[in-house]
Amino acid sequence: MRFGLNLWGLNPYFLQDKEAFLERITKAGFRYLEPVLLLDEMPELKSHIWLPEDFKENGPLLQKYNVSIESIHVFSPDIYDDAERIIPLAKEYGIKQVVLPCPKFEAKEAYEGLAPYIGEAGDLFAEAGIDLVLHNGRDESKAQIDGISAFEWMIKNAGDNVYMEPDVGWLLYGGTDPEEFLWKYAKKIKVLHYKDMKKVENGYAETEIGTGEVDNVACFQFARANEIIQIADQDGSEGDFLEAMERVGGRLKMWSNARDNSKSILCVMDITTGEVKELKTFDRVIEAPNWYAKDDDVLFYNSEGFIYKYRISTGEEEKIESGICDNCNNDHVLKADGSAIAVSHSPRNSWMSQVYILPIEGGTPRLVTENAPSFLHGWSPDGKELAYCAFRDMETNFHVDIYTISENGGEERQLTQNAGFNDGPEYSPDGEYILFISTRSGLMQNWRMKRDGSEQTQLTFSERNNWFGHYSPDGKKIVYLSYSKDGLDPNEHLPNMNVSLSLMDADGDNDHVILEFFGGQGSINVNSWHPDSKKFAFVKYELMHK
Repeated sequence: MRFGLNLWGLNPYFLQDKEAFLERITKAGFRYLEPVLLLDEMPELKSHIWLPEDFKENGPLLQKYNVSIESIHVFSPDIYDDAERIIPLAKEYGIKQVVLPCPKFEAKEAYEGLAPYIGEAGDLFAEAGIDLVLHNGRDESKAQIDGISAFEWMIKNAGDNVYMEPDVGWLLYGGTDPEEFLWKYAKKIKVLHYKDMKKVENGYAETEIGTGEVDNVACFQFARANEIIQIADQDGSEGDFLEAMERVGGRLKMWSNARDNSKSILCVMDITTGEVKELKTFDRVIEAPNWYAKDDDVLFYNSEGFIYKYRISTGEEEKIESGICDNCNNDHVLKADGSAIAVSHSPRNSWMSQVYILPIEGGTPRLVTENAPSFLHGWSPDGKELAYCAFRDMETNFHVDIYTISENGGEERQLTQNAGFNDGPEYSPDGEYILFISTRSGLMQNWRMKRDGSEQTQLTFSERNNWFGHYSPDGKKIVYLSYSKDGLDPNEHLPNMNVSLSLMDADGDNDHVILEFFGGQGSINVNSWHPDSKKFAFVKYELMHK
């Protein structure tokens, strides 16, 4: 997941060693910078700000590290007059948002006088295809006008072309619930700014992001659901700011996988009519439905670490007894003859998954893969072999490759050789091919190979990250999930994002999008085709919020 850093307090670290700085922040997951622009030099601020010429000087280095500038803070005494200098700079460097601190006044009359002028500046920037954005600070988050904060009042009164970059920490400091505010003004928000607050005797004080009272997970989920750029700052950090931001980057990565506030809708899509039918809504996360070939009224899916059997006609679900496998993930596959289910299970609070097989009605699981982590995706039609992706030799060679193994365990066989990130192996219904995904050509794409690993051939070529292709039972079609290439690294397939489903012929022809929805991780990780090859099951998600 890509997110950004405000540079005000970090710019001295950047100036000290630019390449070392960029190496560290990109490793932590940050892909955007938000500099603070001054149009005229002020020596006392030089270590914290960028002048117009700095954008040209730093551009090649940012490009080298795949870091972009989407938004800039601007210190401007008159934003309308300065627009003629700011707009050409923003257009030249692809800057989408120009962020202005919300003004701080004592009297309502001053805000009333300025709001129309800010609105006129917003119109001017909008004509150039740039958003003028107000950012809240300490004073205007707490000051009240007509029962709301001065920041909120300005947003409501400055015009249609004035947007916002709310600082969630200052919202909380001013007595506003950040989550409620974000959803209330979702259409007005262009950038989300992270700060955090801890409780003190007389209210709140700044603290490092992720260590205070702000519900950062809820804010993160809001921003991603609405495709809003997320920027963190260092104002509340103690000690080395750069080390603090590396810790914050780790927290942001964890928040990107959070699912606690997700509602799941189990769906079926008919490819002949395009109709989507919602079978049931769950106030918890369910993932990865498998359609049971021996009884097409039954689906299997995972939820909260267990495998469930769901009967479509009644809407009833039954948890399958799985013994020690109490943390099954969304990588599970049914045996072709319907007698068994293979699962990927790892100990709680661990990602060291191993593959197990248990009877379809539930029972004692049998370990198949001694090595971990191993993530199951395919079971051969003849029932003799399992296919999975695996991390091996992680200390020296952190790659993901495709492996196969006998259903009875034993020695595993490696089919790909460190050519990018390889995942999702699934056998064709005739057992001749293995469909898989790989980043070896840049973005994540669908590939196929012979069962022995030979003839590895790319099938999809779109400018998106394409995940988890699944053969229809008749072998004629493949359905797969796609993410935008913007905002994610190619090897990321995260939950709660705007995604699409595509359908193509088994050889890659006639590739086209059939559905766009809110989903991602868990929607269609494993084969979910109906036995008649005319429809398939998937899961879409909704965020539950205040």
